[in-house]
Amino acid sequence: MDTTSAQNKVFLIKKIYFYLVSFVALMMVVFSLGDLINTTLRIYVFTHADNFSYYPTMVCEAPAPSTIKDPNVKPLSQADCEKQNTDNQKRADEERQSQRERDLVRDISMIVVGLPLFALHWMGAKKKDQE
Repeated sequence: MDTTSAQNKVFLIKKIYFYLVSFVALMMVVFSLGDLINTTLRIYVFTHADNFSYYPTMVCEAPAPSTIKDPNVKPLSQADCEKQNTDNQKRADEERQSQRERDLVRDISMIVVGLPLFALHWMGAKKKDQE
């Protein structure tokens, strides 16, 4: 095998590498921006879209008599029941807020990593094209 053929193969492999990494980095940025826009729209525009379909069990609902195994178990008072329901709702709201923040942190960090990665490899790919 002559050196020109070997150099062409090495050049082709490097070119493919730069374009492949550029593509992956660009997809990181695109999907993160899409998710960032999605989260922002859910928070500020379509506020009901962020509600979960899961609702905590209401503790006020009395269990069926056949499910009570312990005769010492007494139903909660209405005040205790309402307090627990309020606490459950507060916990669900806090979890939803925490999930939003985790999503935003993930998306921003993917953009911060993806943009420079894309820019460097895209410039490298273009440089390889000019050689």
